[in-house]
Amino acid sequence: MSDPFALLAVTTLLSVMMLAIVWSLRRCGQPGVRHWWQSNLTAMVALVLFTLRGRIPDILSIVVANGALAWALALFHAGIARFCGREPPWRAMAAATLAVVAGVVTWRYIYNDFNARVVVVSVFHAVLCACVGYVLVRYRPRARPTSHYLTTAGFAFFLAAAHALRGILSALSVMDDPSTMTSPGLNAAFLVLGAMATPGLTMGAVLMIHDAMVRRLEAIANSDYLTGTMSRKAFEEEARRELARAARGGHPPVLLIVDIDHFKSVNDTFGHAAGDAVLVEFARLVTASLRAPDRIGRMGGEEFVVLLPASSLEDARHVAERIRSLAGASPVGGPFGTVRYTVSGGYAAWQPGESLPELTARADTALYMAKLSGRNRVLPHTAAPDVMPHAAPAQAAQPSATAPSGERQRR
Repeated sequence: MSDPFALLAVTTLLSVMMLAIVWSLRRCGQPGVRHWWQSNLTAMVALVLFTLRGRIPDILSIVVANGALAWALALFHAGIARFCGREPPWRAMAAATLAVVAGVVTWRYIYNDFNARVVVVSVFHAVLCACVGYVLVRYRPRARPTSHYLTTAGFAFFLAAAHALRGILSALSVMDDPSTMTSPGLNAAFLVLGAMATPGLTMGAVLMIHDAMVRRLEAIANSDYLTGTMSRKAFEEEARRELARAARGGHPPVLLIVDIDHFKSVNDTFGHAAGDAVLVEFARLVTASLRAPDRIGRMGGEEFVVLLPASSLEDARHVAERIRSLAGASPVGGPFGTVRYTVSGGYAAWQPGESLPELTARADTALYMAKLSGRNRVLPHTAAPDVMPHAAPAQAAQPSATAPSGERQRR
C-alpha cells in the first residue's frame, strides 16, 4: 500500500460507503442532506479520476478531478450552512471553484508547475474547511449539548491547518509530484488527507443528523400535538424534578391549573375547528406571558397546568390574574365567527414532603371552587379542610360569539 494511488482507491471506497449512508437519509427531512449526498457523489467522481491518473488524459485526472473535489467541498459547506439555518454563499463558492480550475489549467498547460497547482488548490481547501468549522461553532444550537457539532468543527479546522501547511510547503518548493514517487512521502500523505476530507466530514454530518432526528422525536413525544405545549407525561416529569430540587432546599414552586369555561359550548356552537383555535390561541398567550423557567402543559381537553418555580402564592396570583385577563380580552376569530371565552384557575404552593399528585389535587380543588363561585376567576388553595361543596355551580355567562350569517347557534 505504499503507492499513493492505491491509498486513493481505498478512500474512494470509503466515499462510496458514505454516499450510501447519506443517500439513505435523504428523506429524513433535515436541511442540508441533499447537498451532502451530492457532495459525496462529486467527491467520489473526483477520487476515481485521481486514481486513474496516467491511464486517462490529464485534463480529466488533474483539471476535472481538482475542480470536482473543490466543488464537492463547496457542496458540503452548503449543506452545513443549510443545516445550521444559514443561506449558502453560492456565488462566492462558484467563483472560487472556477478560480481553482483556472489556476490548475494555468499551472499545468502554460507553466506546468506542480507546486503552484498545489498552492492554488490548498488555499481553496484551507479557506473552505475553516468556513465549515466557523459555521458549525458560530451557529450550533445553544439549548442542548453540541458535541457532534464541535467534533466535526474540530476536524474541519484540522483539515484547514493541514491544507495551509501543504500550501506553505509547496510555495517553498518542498513538495514533489506523487506520480513521480516510489514511496508515499509527505505529499502523498497530504493527498490522502485531502481525499479523506469529504467522507470524514460527512461522518460528522451523519452524527449531527442522527442527533437532530432524536431531538425531533423527543420533541414530538414531549409536546402536545395541537397546542405545542408540553405533553402531560413530559410536564409531570419536569414537575417531579422541580419538586425534588425544592425538597433539597430550593425555593418552593406553585402549581396553577387553568380550565377554559364552558368549552363544550364552544364546540357545540361553532364546531371543533373553533374549539381547536381557542385552545391554540390560549396556549400561545399563556406561553408568551410566562417567565423562561416556567412550564406549561396540556393535561387533556381544555385543561392546562402551569408550573411556577421559586414562586410565592402572591406571585402566582399575579400570573393567574394576568392569564385570566388576557383570555377574556382576546377573542378568537376565524371562518366560524368570533369566539369570546373566559377561564377559571386554581393554584397551590408546594409544601415540604408533598408529592406531585397531592399538590395537583390541592390546585384542582381550588379550580373547583373557582368554578363553583361563578367561573372567570382564579383562586388559591387555602389551608381549610378539603371539603368538596355539593351545591350546584352558579350560572355563569356562556361564551359569547358572533357567528356567520344564517348559522344556528346550538345550546
